[in-house]
Order: sequence, then C-alpha cells, then structure tokens
Amino acid sequence: MGRNRRDTLLKIGERLFAEQGYRDVSIKDITSSAGLGMGSFYTYFSTKEAFYSDILDGIEQRGVREVEKHVNSLRSPLFRLKALFRYTILSLRSNEILRGIYTREKRFMYPGAEERTQRGNTLFARIEALLAEILDEGTKKGVFRTSLFRDPRRMLIAIFSAVPLHGGAADSLELADDMMVLIERGLKRWLRFRRDERVDVRTRRRGP
Repeated sequence: MGRNRRDTLLKIGERLFAEQGYRDVSIKDITSSAGLGMGSFYTYFSTKEAFYSDILDGIEQRGVREVEKHVNSLRSPLFRLKALFRYTILSLRSNEILRGIYTREKRFMYPGAEERTQRGNTLFARIEALLAEILDEGTKKGVFRTSLFRDPRRMLIAIFSAVPLHGGAADSLELADDMMVLIERGLKRWLRFRRDERVDVRTRRRGP
C-alpha cells in the first residue's frame, strides 16, 4: 500500500508540474488531487524540492532506458547518431518538465536545479556520453572524417543543445531532419557527387 501511495503522489505530481510549473503547485494541491492527507506526503518525501527531484529522476531514468534501447539496437554509427539526435528532439517535445529544465524555462526551475546538473547523472549527460562513443566508433571504422574539425564532439553537443530550444514548435522535427542532413554531409567520409558514384574526398584532392 505504501509503495502505491508513493507512486500515486509521483504520478499526480508529474502531471501537475507539467501543467503549472514548479512554483505554482503546492503540496496541498498534490495531496488533494491524490485523495490523500498532507501527512501522507511527508511520509515519503521530506520537502517539495525533494519530491520534484524524485519526479525528475523518474523522467530521466525512463529517458535513459529509451535512448539506450533505440541507439543500441542499431549497428551503423551514422544511424546511431541519427537515432540519438531524433530521440533528443522527440523526448523534449513529449515532456514539458524535461524541456523546461533543459531550456531553463523559469516556471520549471527549482532551487536544486544547478546541483542536480552538476551531479552528471542526467539524461543529457548520458546523451553526451553516447555521442562521444558514437563519434569514436565512427572514426575508428572510417565512417566519420572527424579530423576536419577541431573538436567534433563539442560541435555536435552545441547543435544538440541548440535545436531543442525549438522543441515546442510544430516544425521542430523538420528542423531536426535538416540539421541531421547538415551533420551527415559534414561528418561522412564518403560524399555522393553523382547518383552511382562515390568519391573519397582525399583521393580527389590528390588528383589522378
């Protein structure tokens, strides 16, 4: 029963915070919506901040499981990179709280936000780690020509960070697709110049 009550509070809290933001939701709002007394809240959570942090943990743990499932099911480094990029956009579009924290929207921020980010065990920390793994793998396999860039990992993180700022827009997926084309053209070792011909850029530079 205790576990069910805790889960109920978390589920209702996530819904209320997504609708109204952190500041505009009170503990009383949460317990009333759950049909529980105020005392039940303090049985499981010490403060509203701790409660909100637990909700974020749950959201991000679900996100990590999903992103790893999608990315690790693919073998091609390029397809893994595309899946990671697209999932980042989709996850932010589908979760108001996550997008609000990521874009630092004022109504979703809370006192422990900075400390939480510094802990490094967030969904976005995992996305950055996967990004580095995919780049290393693609470079070793000769799929990516990362030597063209001073810091390809930092460049891609900057792109991953910028595009989700438009995550609430109706055309965010189209923007993500366009950016992925740009990334693919920039990173791929082999470029298509004609339909049936692939030319290695380095060979073209050396000449006949």
